[in-house]
Amino acid sequence: MQKILLVIGAPASGKSTISRVIAERSKKGVHIPVDDLRTMVQGGVIHPGPDWTPELTLQLKLARQTATDMALRYQEADFLVAIDDFWDPYSQLQEYATLINRSNILPILLKPTLPTVLARNHARQPPSEFRDHMDDGIRSVYADLDKQEATLKAQGWLMLDTSNETIEESVNQVLTLYETSTS
Repeated sequence: MQKILLVIGAPASGKSTISRVIAERSKKGVHIPVDDLRTMVQGGVIHPGPDWTPELTLQLKLARQTATDMALRYQEADFLVAIDDFWDPYSQLQEYATLINRSNILPILLKPTLPTVLARNHARQPPSEFRDHMDDGIRSVYADLDKQEATLKAQGWLMLDTSNETIEESVNQVLTLYETSTS
């Protein structure tokens, strides 16, 4: 049975690109970007911001539950599944607790250096209030990850600093971890 990769990180850490490429390379692979599930909400969508409302928390929970359900169904059909999501300092991704506790899950946290992620964000976003907001969100994620790092490692999360890697090198590193974990 294929494993489910749970690829987490800050915005601009490379999680979507890496997850997509891994799924594309697989004989049977599916990429589940949680952001895409969230944007399926057309009326009343709430995006992360400085204020985390109960409605935002509900929408994140629903998207993560849906991603988990999808992943398990595709895994049953022998697909390699790569879920990508952002590190949520508020829930600390407790929505994935039942998934992470399964034996066939590989939780990966991409953590390139903060300056690297900020530079990537600036390369893909023109100067704007939105980019400033994203920068603040990235800093918040990193502050929380720094506090949680030892706990996350103890829970089995693999932390990868991909700062000096190309996408290809990062994909190969994740695939090596995947293959090592299945043998």
